[in-house]
Amino acid sequence: MNVSTLGLRTELIFHRFDGVVTDRGDHMVIEAPANPSFYWGNLLYFPAPPTENDVERWPSMFRAAFEGRGRVQHMAFAWDTRDGSVGAAEQFVPLGYTVERSVVLTTDSVRRPEKCAEDVIVRRLESDEDFEQAIGNQLENAPPGCDATAYEQFTRLQFVRWRRMSAAGLGGWWGAFVDDRLVGELGVYQENGLGRFQSVATHPDFRRRGVCGRLVYEVSSRTLADGSDTLVIVADVDFHAAKIYESVGFNEVERGVGLLLRPPNP
Repeated sequence: MNVSTLGLRTELIFHRFDGVVTDRGDHMVIEAPANPSFYWGNLLYFPAPPTENDVERWPSMFRAAFEGRGRVQHMAFAWDTRDGSVGAAEQFVPLGYTVERSVVLTTDSVRRPEKCAEDVIVRRLESDEDFEQAIGNQLENAPPGCDATAYEQFTRLQFVRWRRMSAAGLGGWWGAFVDDRLVGELGVYQENGLGRFQSVATHPDFRRRGVCGRLVYEVSSRTLADGSDTLVIVADVDFHAAKIYESVGFNEVERGVGLLLRPPNP
C-alpha cells in the first residue's frame, strides 16, 4: 500500500522503530506489541475513506488482524487523505465509534513568534529526573475523563520508546525549564529529511505565557540546522495550539481523519 500523506508517512517513523508494520496490499496492519493500549499504535491503515460496505468489513478485519492479542481492546482505523474526506465514517458513530480529525502542519523555516517566553531555558532532557518531570507534565495534560492509572502506564511505555529512539540517534526530547522545573516539553524525531514532533505539552500553570511558542521555535531551529528539510506537527483540529504553531511559521497542508472505538469501561 502506498502512503502519500505526510501525517501517515511520519507516523511510520515510530511504527517501524519498534512496532510491527505489515503491508497487505490493500491496507496496512500496525502493531505496538509493547504498548497494546496505544490506540494509534495498534490500528489498520487504508488507502481511502470507508464506504458503506466497510462498516462491517473493517471491524471484522481488525478482529482477524489482532486475534490472540487480548490486551488490544479498542479498534482504530485511519486512511490516506489530504483533505479530511470522511466517506461513510459517520455510519460507524451509532456503533460507538468517534470520528477523530487532525490537522497536519509543516514548515521548512521558522520565525520567532511575537509571544515568546524569555524566562525559560530550552534544553534536551538527559537524566531520569528530567524524564520523570516530563512524564508528570504529560499526566497533567491527560485527556479529560481518562483512567488515570491506565493513562500513566501508557505514557510511561511511550517514553520507553522515545528514549530508545533518542539513544538510537533518531531525535530527542526537549524541555522548557524555569529554574529546574520543567514547564513545557516536546519530542522530535527524524527520518529521510522529515522531522516529526511528538506530544507538545505545556504545564497548566504556565499556559498563555509564550512557553510553547518559544519551545517550538527553538527546537525547530535546531532540528532544521541538524539536517531536516521539512518539519511536521499533527494537532487536533479543534485544539488552540495549531495557532501557536502557525505563529512560528507552520502552515496547514493536510487534514487527517480516523475512527476510534474505545475499550468498554472497566
